[in-house]
Amino acid sequence: MQIILLEKISNLGNKGDIVKVFPGYANNFLIPSKKAVLATKKNITYFENKKLEIKKQIDQKIISSKKKVDQIKSIGMINIASKSSIDGKFFGSIGVRDIINTLQSLGIIVSKSEINLLSNTIRSVGRYEVVFNPYKNISTTFIVNAISKK
Repeated sequence: MQIILLEKISNLGNKGDIVKVFPGYANNFLIPSKKAVLATKKNITYFENKKLEIKKQIDQKIISSKKKVDQIKSIGMINIASKSSIDGKFFGSIGVRDIINTLQSLGIIVSKSEINLLSNTIRSVGRYEVVFNPYKNISTTFIVNAISKK
């Protein structure tokens, strides 16, 4: 019996794959638990159209991610000021939210999941490398220059 998988099932296939399984496995488990549907012509054309939509969305996300990476590369380094002691340690810390707010003030909209601060927080004056990863294999690094606010 041929079915179309509605989600990834190990040792069987990925979402949208058309696979052949035993009728009992399909009728007793996969179809009732909404993990698969029968591979009728109507369902096959629906999932082929859905795959095309998903591919377009992924392509758009890749294009917008590359644009963001180019904007970050053009900046290169951002300065963030915070109150610090004489020896250069901040009274608080600089975190991902501070980096996001600084980038937004420069006109670049990013989310928290796209910023990877190698040291979880910045607690003293200095330069820190930050990884910007908006999509799977698309990433760049930039420098955060943590300075003392006077």
